[in-house]
Amino acid sequence: MTDAVSPQAVRAERAFTVDAVAESLARRISDGEFEMGAWIRQAKLAEEYGVSRTPATLALSRLEALGVVERIANRGFRVRLPSARDVAEVIEVRGLLEGHAAYLAAQRASAEQLGRLHRAVEQFREVVSGLRAGRSEEWARARWHAANALFHATVFEAAGNGQLTTSSELLHHRLPRNTSWSAMQGDVRLLSQNANEHEAIALAIELHDGARARNLAFAHLETARDLMVARLQELA
Repeated sequence: MTDAVSPQAVRAERAFTVDAVAESLARRISDGEFEMGAWIRQAKLAEEYGVSRTPATLALSRLEALGVVERIANRGFRVRLPSARDVAEVIEVRGLLEGHAAYLAAQRASAEQLGRLHRAVEQFREVVSGLRAGRSEEWARARWHAANALFHATVFEAAGNGQLTTSSELLHHRLPRNTSWSAMQGDVRLLSQNANEHEAIALAIELHDGARARNLAFAHLETARDLMVARLQELA
């Protein structure tokens, strides 16, 4: 799929086609806007995109065929719940890709890229502090997603290998971004630990310790895998 457009852009361009809705929704799911198992109502989707229910349903059926969503009899569509095996397999590959990206980033990261990594870590910390101060989960989730996207995109950018980035992007259709947020369920202890893991990776990259950066990135994803599998067992 090509880069998707937002619901607003779809409406603005009057590109009210099944393809446009399916493409945009697939990107939103891949970006982690919808949590694992989240229900997607045809009526709400039709309203968001300014189409009738028929194109909305057809778009969901198309994503069902791709394995992005699943249809539950008499209930509708929801973001597909991956199996524990799906999670393990995707995380294993992501670990290899992100570990190698971190290894290369330790050799190639610029001062500006290092600054972005540390800024992302600061944003993770701000989310944890905000939750402890009583901020809403909606506020925290949006900021966590942004920090997570900034951190990991910067690692791949610093690695300087476009094929690594492309391969990683393809995996997000199998296991959407930010599923670890859903697995941590706003638990400040888990979020703080996750922030610590990101900071350790950033420091290893800054110190040009490629082997440590790779190992920490892989361990970070293994922790995410365990959390996701436990969450899936709750949702099943």
